[in-house]
Amino acid sequence: MVAAGLSSRFGGAKLLAKWRGRELLGHVLLKLVSARAAGLVAGTVVVHREEDEAVRTLATEYRCMSVPITRPDPELSESLRTGLDALSGRGSRFDREAALICLGDQPLLRSDVIRALIETWDRNATPIVRPSYRDEPGTPGHPILIDRSLWPLAAELRGDSGFGMLFDVRRMAVRTISVAGSNPDVDTPEDLQALDAVAEPAPEGSSA
Repeated sequence: MVAAGLSSRFGGAKLLAKWRGRELLGHVLLKLVSARAAGLVAGTVVVHREEDEAVRTLATEYRCMSVPITRPDPELSESLRTGLDALSGRGSRFDREAALICLGDQPLLRSDVIRALIETWDRNATPIVRPSYRDEPGTPGHPILIDRSLWPLAAELRGDSGFGMLFDVRRMAVRTISVAGSNPDVDTPEDLQALDAVAEPAPEGSSA
């Protein structure tokens, strides 16, 4: 599931801003398409404002499910609730299920991190798994994997905050896995320019 908050700090349609010839959101969706092809995820839900036809079109281009929010300028909490409601409403053909919550403004999302999160959840039956990037120590990492049993907690989210604050308030156990590199948000045009300076690490376990 891909969600995003407001783009006010960026000053425009942030998710459609180009980097290396592709929209920021397009980079995220491309990685999720690869994860789907590898059998790691079953599908992708893209939550967006109802009037964002360009985002809807992009979601369709990458064969993702488009879920609009009718209220103008929805905050991140509403995006998360809407996406998880859409997932819950379609039912499940699996005995166990989890949602991988990705942010649409993180184009450095990596396939090896997606795989590590899913394998950790599957192997340890851990309801919450998130990465800790070694180049961003102390910063809560994304994406977050949340077991279906915890999806109803989205009803408690408020404002432009995600699940992290709720985990802290409820003192919930979060399994954190250490991964190389970083996965920065793009909140401003300066953040976008800075992406080229971020080195992408070799996949875990490979020789450099």
